Amino acid sequence: MPFFIARRKAMPSDQEMREIAEKQGISVWLRDALLSALERDPVEAAADAGVLSAVLDHRLKTKAAEAKALEVIAAAKAGL
Repeated sequence: MPFFIARRKAMPSDQEMREIAEKQGISVWLRDALLSALERDPVEAAADAGVLSAVLDHRLKTKAAEAKALEVIAAAKAGL
């Protein structure tokens, strides 16, 4: 969990979201997403973020499975 969420008990206010977006070390992509979300309806932004999270999670799992399969293939070839 990101450092700025893990330590919090409540979700950030709009001002706190702006402060998070300006933190050193945050990616440009995440900064832009946070600032863009502030301009949107919060219900729609949260729904879109949920879809994005699910899609990215699936992509991660797919890439990890592909990498594992390549490792298994390489190990099998090395064992021949």
